[in-house]
Amino acid sequence: MIRSKNTITDIRSQNLPLGAYAEKDGSCRFSVSLPKALYCLLCICDDKGRVIEEKEMHRNKNGIFTTVVEKTPESYAFKADGKMINDPHAFCLRGREAFGKRAGEPETAVVNTTVFEDDFSFDPSELILYKLHVRGFTADKASGVAHPGTFKGITEKIPYLKKLGITGILLMPVYEFDECLPGNELNFWGYGGVNSFFFAPKASYASEPGRAYEEFGETVKKLHDAGIAVFMEMMFGEETSESLIAACLRHWAVDLGVDGFRINDWQISVPSLVTDPYLANCIFMVTDAEERLVNLYPGRILRYNDTFMNDMRRYIKGDEGMVPALYDYMKNRSKSAGVRYITDHNGFTLKDLYSYDVKHNEANGENGRDGKDINYSWNCGEEGDTKNRKINKLRLKMMKNALLTLFMSGGVPMLLAGDEFGNSQKGNNNAWCCDDETGWVNWSGVSGNRELTRFVKELVKIRKEHGLFTRQVMLSEIDRTGCGMPEISLHGETPWRSDYRPYNRLAGIYFCGRAAKDEIDDDFYIIYNMHWEKHLFKIPSMDGGRFEILISTDKDEKSLYAEEEISVGPRTIVILKKNKAETGDVKGK
Repeated sequence: MIRSKNTITDIRSQNLPLGAYAEKDGSCRFSVSLPKALYCLLCICDDKGRVIEEKEMHRNKNGIFTTVVEKTPESYAFKADGKMINDPHAFCLRGREAFGKRAGEPETAVVNTTVFEDDFSFDPSELILYKLHVRGFTADKASGVAHPGTFKGITEKIPYLKKLGITGILLMPVYEFDECLPGNELNFWGYGGVNSFFFAPKASYASEPGRAYEEFGETVKKLHDAGIAVFMEMMFGEETSESLIAACLRHWAVDLGVDGFRINDWQISVPSLVTDPYLANCIFMVTDAEERLVNLYPGRILRYNDTFMNDMRRYIKGDEGMVPALYDYMKNRSKSAGVRYITDHNGFTLKDLYSYDVKHNEANGENGRDGKDINYSWNCGEEGDTKNRKINKLRLKMMKNALLTLFMSGGVPMLLAGDEFGNSQKGNNNAWCCDDETGWVNWSGVSGNRELTRFVKELVKIRKEHGLFTRQVMLSEIDRTGCGMPEISLHGETPWRSDYRPYNRLAGIYFCGRAAKDEIDDDFYIIYNMHWEKHLFKIPSMDGGRFEILISTDKDEKSLYAEEEISVGPRTIVILKKNKAETGDVKGK
């Protein structure tokens, strides 16, 4: 092994961005912040991670060590005060190529400064998110991809995502997290910042682990080419500094083309990110942003929390007192509405939500202590899988009710991967350690659940074709255009008589397309009956005429039109539509 002294004469090398950067002349500059270290060596390594040369690094008064080498090494590490460490700003890491396993050779960083450029842009009002785990999304053999469990596996599913109507994906952690925990436990999801390298795409998620950086960038580019935005969950460790967080997000956005991030807002000032010129086009999803900040940076900060999920789960299963919450969510279509979902990774899948009353996390090895105890779920009469046709029919209806409520509400709707065809985790609501059939999306369920998938596509189609449902405004209960109807109104079984009594489970919500100030649309009347008995609803109308029955979550509904009234079955939602041609262009008169 060779040891050489630092011979830096160019003062600019002492003010480099942290990390490793290859120059056009073939040389490579290294910089690392180690304020507590007295000295540091650059360890130049071969492709097996073995140190072949050590070079002294220069320390400035702030504890930043720098040096330059004439040739970019195969890999590298640092030795600070005699202790080997990896570069926290490394763009690639060697030694973690196999998921869940550790290579015998040392872990070292690899230099990579490729920048992926494109001019992709998207309309936030048209976002339909799809949340997925890179490995779990296509690891199942039935996924039919050539590169299961990888970034390339996602690109192979782009045609599927396009047909579904997805315009954005939210990736669970894809940075180089350490899944191998003490006691042989496995962190399948990737949350937690211990021994994580936040600048590097995860090597084991690449079909060619040595090209993880390139493969991730290529995946983003292909998704962009298909009109799909890419968002990442970046859950930094508690000890991570604000400066590292900002630098990391800039790297993913500028160098790799990522369109936005879900972050822990308690770790960094969100306004500092929104106003960062390098992040000018990024969206930030945070748990509980102040109303002031959401309004100050409209469309840039999206709330991401379980409030909508919990409220609408309660309403759909028939809890009392939830009609006001339903109506509020339908009114609030403004940019402050945030991301809305019925299921997320840390809970029941949509199918399990209506197949289990309680969690079944025995496989996690924690004696059922992990996972949420309160899920607002309902098994529809029998716990788990059943051959009872009546129960399965009801479960399908309940899933449709949940999906319709999600897609017809305001905000950015988010679908959990596999929910569109009834993916199940067999009642496990915390599959954080399940790198198996429990934690993977089970693609074999696609053929048997085409009806549910078609239903999702129809909902997405309605949302995309009618700007009424994507307008980013707070809908008004006042007739501001003189058409005789407000933008939105709440009704009971009798028009104009809304029922706020706690035991009421019925709601009729009228969306008047003629009342919009910008673009005239069709009128829609969405009737919610979450009671276990059928009810007769009179239809509010200022000009008569019939309504088309656009969608009913009750597959037994055979009628095509409704005029003055409609009978809505138990636990059923119906969407009625009156074409603007029939209502008349009031504003044009």
